[in-house]
Amino acid sequence: MDHFESLFRRSLTHQQTDAEKQELMALIAAGQHDEQLLELIATVMAETGEETAVPDDKAAAILATILQTKAKQRHRIRRMLRLTAAAAAVLLIAGAAWWLLPRQRPTAKQGHALTQAPITAPHNSALLITGDGRRIPLDSLQQGMVDTAGAQFRLAAGSIAYNGQGDAATFNTLATPRGRTFHLRLPDGSEVWLNAASTLTYPTRFTGNNREVQLDGEAYFEIAAATQPFFVKTPGAVVKVLGTGFNVNAYTDNHHTITTLLHGAVNIAAGTRQALLRPGQQAQVTDQDIRISPADTSSAIAWKSGRFSFSGAGIGTVMNELQRWYDIDVKYENGIPDIRFEGKLERNLPLEHVLHILEISNVHYRLEGRTVIITQ
Repeated sequence: MDHFESLFRRSLTHQQTDAEKQELMALIAAGQHDEQLLELIATVMAETGEETAVPDDKAAAILATILQTKAKQRHRIRRMLRLTAAAAAVLLIAGAAWWLLPRQRPTAKQGHALTQAPITAPHNSALLITGDGRRIPLDSLQQGMVDTAGAQFRLAAGSIAYNGQGDAATFNTLATPRGRTFHLRLPDGSEVWLNAASTLTYPTRFTGNNREVQLDGEAYFEIAAATQPFFVKTPGAVVKVLGTGFNVNAYTDNHHTITTLLHGAVNIAAGTRQALLRPGQQAQVTDQDIRISPADTSSAIAWKSGRFSFSGAGIGTVMNELQRWYDIDVKYENGIPDIRFEGKLERNLPLEHVLHILEISNVHYRLEGRTVIITQ
């Protein structure tokens, strides 16, 4: 281990002295260790498999130094990044996104956004649509026991839980807006985490031989064991389970349904096709065809922990995610660029920080209000 690597690794702990910190900052600013810095970040990511914890002030200081490097150094880093397998790798350190290239100062010629207020995820209320047609913003209700349309549930911050009691079974719909997730405990004890811009329709009491819900969007399920089979119906597929944990991504703009199994077993049905999923597998349904493949389960449910996670994702997929979280619109002036992304990002970052990643991969854009226009 050489001196630069030693300084870098000590910066990831609480053992770094002020003198070592200043020396590391100076070496990064000099630009002579750019390639080694990239390799070290990739190595740390591979070693941990998760985000590395670093004090916020140290992460910010290193990031600020990188952003202050001269334009010549930035161009060299850009070239190196394009040669790596991960065209836009991002390392998260204590909630701060690391990237090795800042966005150029906006000018009309470059087509970048003019200075404007940072765009962050909105905090609109999740909506409950009751069986009698009432539309209730959940943030408008007082926390505690709530009785609506004969069904009772307990409301807490970002969560509702049904107790299975009420006059009769009726169907409710929980709808999350862009930029909001919500947790739901169903009457049978099953738990659902609903991603942004998603809806789940469910009975307030399960009766009969089956338990059924309807999903449009994305959700993670932990299904309570019972003699009645549980069905998740989406526009493209039906997932049948008995007791298991799995994620279903059924956003209509993705044009396919992806089911990722973490534990247990599920059966996927699409048209006349059926397939059994085992833990660690993923089923992608397109036009009633089912394709089974190994899954990166941590990536599939990263949203549940407040992160974006991209593994070979095309820019169309990335921008769809950003649309749903930041409540923006995306347009393409010259088609969708063929660029893939790797890495993880905290969802609490301003949109402008996320858009830095596009420039690392030489994707050009401009920001007009809440519309991102990809110009490449």
